[in-house]
Amino acid sequence: MARGMSSKRSRKFYKTFRFRLTVAFSLAFIVLSLLLFTFAYFLLSSSLQANDRTAVTLKLKEYSDEYGNGSIDGLTRKIKIDSGSGTLRYFMVRVADSQNKTILLQQPAENVNYDYLQLERIVPKSESWIQLKANGEDDVLDIASARLPDSKVIQVGKGPEQREDLLTHFQNNFLEELFVAALLSIAAGAFLSRQALRPLQRFTKALGPIIDTGQVKARVPVLRSGDEFEELGVRFNQAFEKIDTLIEGIRASMDNVAHDLRTPMTRLRAVAENALQWDPSPEAYREALSDCLEESEQVLRMLNMLMDISEVETGSVQLRIATVNISDLATQIVDLYRGVAEDKNVSLTSICPPSLIVQGDQERLLQMLANLVDNAIKYTPLGGRVEINASANHSSVLLTVSDSGTGIPPEDVHKIWDRSFRGDKSRTQRGLGLGLSLVKAVVMAHGGTIDVESIQGQGTKFSIHLPFIPVDQSRYAKNLSKL
Repeated sequence: MARGMSSKRSRKFYKTFRFRLTVAFSLAFIVLSLLLFTFAYFLLSSSLQANDRTAVTLKLKEYSDEYGNGSIDGLTRKIKIDSGSGTLRYFMVRVADSQNKTILLQQPAENVNYDYLQLERIVPKSESWIQLKANGEDDVLDIASARLPDSKVIQVGKGPEQREDLLTHFQNNFLEELFVAALLSIAAGAFLSRQALRPLQRFTKALGPIIDTGQVKARVPVLRSGDEFEELGVRFNQAFEKIDTLIEGIRASMDNVAHDLRTPMTRLRAVAENALQWDPSPEAYREALSDCLEESEQVLRMLNMLMDISEVETGSVQLRIATVNISDLATQIVDLYRGVAEDKNVSLTSICPPSLIVQGDQERLLQMLANLVDNAIKYTPLGGRVEINASANHSSVLLTVSDSGTGIPPEDVHKIWDRSFRGDKSRTQRGLGLGLSLVKAVVMAHGGTIDVESIQGQGTKFSIHLPFIPVDQSRYAKNLSKL
């Protein structure tokens, strides 16, 4: 069983990136070493061949000078002396008459079968080399020729045996050293891969508790190394912080939605229970059903609002682009909310140039403006005012909704665009808490921007910039992902 566990552990190691990185490092080292060996072998072979030819040329000059100072007998004695001392072990010396017939031949000591009769059929030239190939072998004898004073020819050649011995020795030494270097490269590769992957192990260790517990409070330790892993660690931590913020926002949103749903559902149940406990008249039943309808309508409005926000934010809703007159839009809103404003003794006015035109979805823009005016009236005390103003600049329309209401606390200004966020004071007001999220989604879907200025106790002003040009939904769908 222990053997099976060891085999399983080995198989897992072979599948790891660390193993592949070690193998890749070792293979790269071996391949580079082989390329270096090939290059060095070629240079060494060329250098040895050049040295051999230089030695042949010097030996040829030496024997030519020896013959010029004496005769063939003196040259023969010189060759015998050199042969006895071993200096001609790898050399061939040949002397031929004016008809190129061999009169003296000193063969190399190495037992290589060269066909020297071929030299009698080749016209010797001082400026060119003759290459005599061995019978049945790859060895080649490099031969240089010179003309003696009496028209005889002297030739000196050298075979590749000596340089082949050196090259073989070089090759064997390299292979032995390569084997040792390969083992060292594997060890170095394992060490370097472990060091290189250590930051990833920190990421894995940090992700473990998140996967096990579902908590995203953990952070990856970031070493100030200035490399890509530092940037990756910073990005990981930023992603964790963003995820943590989104999860907290979802939890808060769900809590707020649950709170807002609890009230109408409790009222609906209370109305139904009261109607069932008594034996009222048909008019009482009608009133109870009317109350239930009102409360269910409140729940339905909340669900529809959530769906509208999701559709607009994800870009799945298709805006019906048409020409929209901002003045007509404001007039419709004023007419719609005039009665509500009068009940609270709030002044609701609109100042918009009659020729102010934009391209957009009139229904969505009407919904957006209605939410802003509804909130403004709701949080404006008795005797206050709500104003809708519009003006144009060179590229967009500026639409503002301002009030003299209670204002927004400074710590809540950046939170009002979150779904279902409602400040503590707003909990006393009935509402969905979704209006401003939808407002921002609609504005961004039209390629616009929205800002808010608020002074607590003095009022709030929303400023909306809508472009004149038609909307490109595919372009603004990218902007919606930032919500």
